[in-house]
Amino acid sequence: MPKEFFKELSDHKTPPTYKYFDGEAWKVSLSGKTSDIISPIDGKVLGKVQQVTFVEIDRAIERAKKAQEEWARVPMIKRTKPLHLAADWIREHEKFLTRLLIQEIGKTYEEAKDEILRSADMIDHFCHEALHLAGEELSGDAFPGYDQTKMAIVERVPLGVVVAISPFNYPVNLSVSKIVPALLTGNTCVFKPPTYGSISAVHLTEIFRIAGVPDGVLVTITGEGSTIGDYLVTHKEIAMVTYTGSSEVGRSIATKIGMIPLLFECGGNNPALVLPDTDLDATSTEIVKGAFSYSGQRCTAIKYVLGLKPTIQELVPLVIKKTKTMMRIGNPKDERNNFGPVITENAAHEIEKRILEAKAHGAKIVLGGKRDGLFVEPTILTDVKPTMEIVQRETFGPVVSFLEVKSIDEALSIINASEYGLQASIFTKDEGTGIRLAQKIGVGTVQVNSKPQRGPDHFPFLGVKGSGIGVQGIRYSLEAMTRFRSIVLNSPK
Repeated sequence: MPKEFFKELSDHKTPPTYKYFDGEAWKVSLSGKTSDIISPIDGKVLGKVQQVTFVEIDRAIERAKKAQEEWARVPMIKRTKPLHLAADWIREHEKFLTRLLIQEIGKTYEEAKDEILRSADMIDHFCHEALHLAGEELSGDAFPGYDQTKMAIVERVPLGVVVAISPFNYPVNLSVSKIVPALLTGNTCVFKPPTYGSISAVHLTEIFRIAGVPDGVLVTITGEGSTIGDYLVTHKEIAMVTYTGSSEVGRSIATKIGMIPLLFECGGNNPALVLPDTDLDATSTEIVKGAFSYSGQRCTAIKYVLGLKPTIQELVPLVIKKTKTMMRIGNPKDERNNFGPVITENAAHEIEKRILEAKAHGAKIVLGGKRDGLFVEPTILTDVKPTMEIVQRETFGPVVSFLEVKSIDEALSIINASEYGLQASIFTKDEGTGIRLAQKIGVGTVQVNSKPQRGPDHFPFLGVKGSGIGVQGIRYSLEAMTRFRSIVLNSPK
């Protein structure tokens, strides 16, 4: 069944060469160039994806722009129908898509399966919430000097053509989180998947196509971001860019785009503050899961832990013990394993480099610290200082640092001095204290007694400072992909 369902995507050779979707059909790029997608599990070429040209981007955007006017006139209830069907097709092909995700980006079985099923659920929730998206009516007599002869009808209308750029670590889920609200609100979408994750993403595109998303409404172009990224996001016909990725790239895009709406989720160098009264057993479990799930390659991963000296000295041995028992390192194709490789050789090298630099500056490696190819051991560092690069910059891998502080105020000062502001965790038995401290931390979300995480997906998800612009989440993303149009009625006196 999957082979027949996805038969249009590639040439079916070994390895297959995948096409890009120009909004109407799957095409081979005029460039004649492709990028190899290498599996982090075994180093084999899993497939090749097209490197599109600027001319092909122009044509695709033109097609999306033309389709947008007609798509915006489609009643909301009718827009939801192909998307609900896409959710059902995702569930139907869950096993196939899960295996593909494991092979392409090295996710473990449970992580990959969760991403696929969560994506289907997210689509259905978006469709439900979109039916309740509304504007408002305002009367002039609510402001001094005006009366009921003036009334405003405030509508929510689409923006136009939305560019959606997703990251390698959630190439299905975070693509869905951008494409679906864009389409539901009457926009068309030009989708640029991550290079690693492109194969999963083109399969997602085909699901939307077969489910009945009309021609031109969704376009999927592939290629290296360094080659086509700037041209795509600065195109004069683009009305909005929604992006998930590093803070460095996010800043670069934001400075080039100009006066259009942005919805960005960027890096997250997330701290965990552990208070002396906390349940250390439960806390240590959350830290292990928060630091090492998907080999630490998550924007919501815990990167450093702060606490008073007695707390840290008692906590670290528990985290070491639980890391050894909870993390089962090996080939993620084996469902017994829950810790796999990082995405590329360059990524593995950079993580190793950061660990060794921290050690050279006085940090102690109390667990892990070694790599074997793309497998980097779960690594725990102590004696870490807030000025070290391992704390100052997000390390996108399985490394967590422990910092001893003299006071909670010092911990808050360290956290708030960061250029990042995605999430933070506070662990305490006193929820009132947790709330009061959360109100003093400059991040988008503070988790009390849990690791950082995105979701539930109807909760707001946002970063401040270098971690993002705008608010995501089911209702929030739908609102972000519309603008207000105010029509003022003036009745003669």
